[in-house]
Amino acid sequence: MRTITVVGSFVMDMIGTVDKFPLEGETVIGKTLKTFPGGKGANQAVAAARLGGKVNMIGMVGKDDFGNTFKSLFKDENIDITHVLTSETEPTAVGLIQINSLGENKIVVIPGANYEYSIEDLEEVREVLKNSNLVMTQLELKHEVTFKLIRICHELNVPLILNPAPAIEIPKEYLEKITYLTPNETELEILTGIRVDSMESVKEATRKLLDLGVKNVIGTLGSKGAIIGNNNGFQHIEGYKVDVVDTVGAGDSFNGALAYCIVEGYSLPEAVKYSNAVGALAVTKHGAIPSLPRKEEVEELISGKGFPLN
Repeated sequence: MRTITVVGSFVMDMIGTVDKFPLEGETVIGKTLKTFPGGKGANQAVAAARLGGKVNMIGMVGKDDFGNTFKSLFKDENIDITHVLTSETEPTAVGLIQINSLGENKIVVIPGANYEYSIEDLEEVREVLKNSNLVMTQLELKHEVTFKLIRICHELNVPLILNPAPAIEIPKEYLEKITYLTPNETELEILTGIRVDSMESVKEATRKLLDLGVKNVIGTLGSKGAIIGNNNGFQHIEGYKVDVVDTVGAGDSFNGALAYCIVEGYSLPEAVKYSNAVGALAVTKHGAIPSLPRKEEVEELISGKGFPLN
């Protein structure tokens, strides 16, 4: 079976719901508080595994109850955690999340053990990366570690998906080594400096990233679906209309599905259609990992839209 390796973060999400977000200096009364395992790396790994992918996870948790929760969860999800390290000094990362009545979210991440994972730790798993069919990462580890990972994958000729979140400006020397870049509209703006407020501006920003050397840009547009940009031009893939409960983890579910489809041999347009369905299902439930769908749910939604699976 072809292997996906996820190099990324573990974050325990503490999710509070409110009618409206507080303004600066304002206190509002919340409605509920729930705790869910998350983090972009962990979310993406579980998303791919639940679709049937063979997944390795690389990263670091704390020596605490949250870290033990992640290890137990990943074993249950059949994800290889051989190369998940445990920090002796830093706690497992925590995400403080507010969700308003419209399903919108605001997130603060306290990185903890994620930021203890080092370039030296990454060098220790070079052979794992070499034997992977696809590597997926995000920007919740130290940026120097992520940039080193991009270099290693390029040297090893292993395709890499970078989900550029939380977004930063990325130097051209790294962009030109990325096989698949998956920004949302806000991340497109930060990466390119181009105001993104229309489909034409999405294409303009995407074109700039392609000119900087990215091989494939898949811009995620929420309910509007996604747009693919590469040497073949642009292709807009429509999304699915669903009742939104909670958008936490929507992008991660899309990325996990994209990785799964790519290693399974789907064409890029087919992979993005499938990933749109996974993202749509994820927003119909609360939480990140608890909302990630399994293959049967995805196929049911897709068959209703008439999209033929491989």
